[in-house]
Amino acid sequence: FFFLQFLSLILCWISVSGSESQTVEVQSGEDVTLMCSGMDDHVSVRYWLKLVKGTNIQCVSTMTSYNSEVTYHDGFSNHKFIMSSNTSTIFLKVRSVELNDSGIYYCGFNKDGRPFLTTIHLKIKGKIILNMILGALTLLLVMVVIGLGAKIRKLQTAAEERQNPGHTENVTSDELNYAAVTFRSKAKRRELEPNVLYAATR
Repeated sequence: FFFLQFLSLILCWISVSGSESQTVEVQSGEDVTLMCSGMDDHVSVRYWLKLVKGTNIQCVSTMTSYNSEVTYHDGFSNHKFIMSSNTSTIFLKVRSVELNDSGIYYCGFNKDGRPFLTTIHLKIKGKIILNMILGALTLLLVMVVIGLGAKIRKLQTAAEERQNPGHTENVTSDELNYAAVTFRSKAKRRELEPNVLYAATR
């Protein structure tokens, strides 16, 4: 038992190259099941690997043949990934796929002392389209808000003009009256005549 566990962990970190290749596309948020076949009764260890950041191969899960016990590795858990197998096919169900679930997976089993691998490219669809739709809706909403703001401002200005309709005319009339008063000629005082005696009585 311990030898098989040790062997499965070693197989999970070896440099691999797939003998077969598949591409699986799925919408974001959906469940997907990856699979590979070609096993027989002589398979001792089955496993799923994932290529991370282009160079690092991590072990998702392993299964031993004699008791079909599944072990999850490297932070992968059975809440997200479910490994199962029958006599000829290995399955890996991924629940509610997200963008970081996309990438290259390797399905493998050890037979006659050497690994047999299948490369599976998991692609997540709909993320770019969804982002474009959200961006367009956001832009439309901003334009509607700006339009409503301009409309409200215009209505406020019109209401203020209706409340004070003669404000401009009154100001102009006052200015004209002031000018008239300012430039109106004053009456000349009567000048005192010379050689005339004036007397005042109380």
